[in-house]
Amino acid sequence: MIFILEAYFLENSIRDFNDMYLCYCGLEKCVPLHSFGPAVRPNYLLHYVLEGKGYYYVDNNKFTVNKNEGFLISPNIVTFYQADQENPWTYLWIGIDGNKVEAYLKSVGLDKNNVIFKSSENDELKEYVMEMLKHHRSTPADSFKIEGLLYLFFPN
Repeated sequence: MIFILEAYFLENSIRDFNDMYLCYCGLEKCVPLHSFGPAVRPNYLLHYVLEGKGYYYVDNNKFTVNKNEGFLISPNIVTFYQADQENPWTYLWIGIDGNKVEAYLKSVGLDKNNVIFKSSENDELKEYVMEMLKHHRSTPADSFKIEGLLYLFFPN
C-alpha cells in the first residue's frame, strides 16, 4: 500500500490586527502514524479533523479525536499528536495570537482545561482555510480577507 503525504501551508507575515490575527494555517492528509511533537508552541493552535482519527496528548491525558472534532493547543504547553494507523486523519489547522485570543476561545468553551471541540461545519471550516491559503500575497486586501475568515472559523 502506498501513502502520499498531502499538505498545504500558509505562514502569515502581516500581523496588523491586535485582538486576534492568523499566524499560520494549513491542511494535511496524514500518512498512518504521522506525528508531531513533543513540542511547545508560542501561540494558540486549533486543529480540526476532516476525515479519519488520531490521538492528542496533553498534560498526561490522551484524547481520541475523530472526524468533526478538533483540539486546542495552548502556548507554552508540551503536546504531542499522532494519526491513527488504520484510519489516519486529514486535518486542518489555524495558529492564532493576539490580545483577546484567550477571551475569544473561552467564549466558545475552549481553554487549557477544555481542549476538545465538535463542529458539524466540516465543509465550511475547510473552505475557510482553503480560502485563506489563496490570500498569500500580503496585500492589505489579503490581510482583511484572512482576518474575516479567521473570525468565521471559530467553533460554535
